[in-house]
Amino acid sequence: MPSRTMRTKAVFAFLFLLLFSSLSLGSTSTSTMLKKEYSHKAVQSTNQAQTSLPDLRKYPTGTPRKKAFLKTVVPVIEKVNQQIMEERNWLLSVRKNKKWSAQELRQLAQICDSYGMKCNNPQRINWDKLLSRVDIMPTHLVATQAATESGWGTSQLATQNGNLFGMRCGSGCQAKQGKVKGYSVYSSVEGTVTAYMKNMNTHNAYESLRNSRAKQRKSTDELDTTKLINDMKGYSELGSTYNRYLQEMYASNEELITQAQKRAITRI
Repeated sequence: MPSRTMRTKAVFAFLFLLLFSSLSLGSTSTSTMLKKEYSHKAVQSTNQAQTSLPDLRKYPTGTPRKKAFLKTVVPVIEKVNQQIMEERNWLLSVRKNKKWSAQELRQLAQICDSYGMKCNNPQRINWDKLLSRVDIMPTHLVATQAATESGWGTSQLATQNGNLFGMRCGSGCQAKQGKVKGYSVYSSVEGTVTAYMKNMNTHNAYESLRNSRAKQRKSTDELDTTKLINDMKGYSELGSTYNRYLQEMYASNEELITQAQKRAITRI
């Protein structure tokens, strides 16, 4: 299981980013914070996910760098979310089955294992808990966190470890030459996004976020990014200060993320 991202060093890096961002990142929207609702049921990824980030330090700060970052990251987020939605839709389609084939039981066991649950008997599964885990994280939220944690892809963790979310690798990892010690190393953008999704969907620290998402699902198929950011706890030692900054980042860059998302998907 990916480790909880409680990072002492990252606190100082984040505070520096907070100061730097106010000077150089620039808002792409002059409006006040808007609620972004997102549904993944009617989209399909069309862009091939790029394997690694370009050297974003070569791009001027502000909009050019942001667009280059989002052009690479957003299609990957869409791809991973699409895979999760396929699993979720399958679970919803078989949930009330009275008879299960051997193949269905194997598929169920594989999904449950991927999300940190054991499902030996379909009749005894905590389906609400399982479905609270097998769900997407809205593209706008994931892109906002990736930009925040990686300094728009220019941080040492991003350039050396391919790590966009500040994910620690735990006590069992070994230091690798040229890599930041103590943090997970990923060879592709898809690798770091997939690990982030698994962390958010399985770690006990983010159960309140998953419960908030599940509650939204009961009333609508769409997810409210603003509310999910507010309900996120445990990701940073900065606490509510981190959440407020994520909201500012989201509001300032919502339009750019939406543009990148439209280029990455085709609405059916």
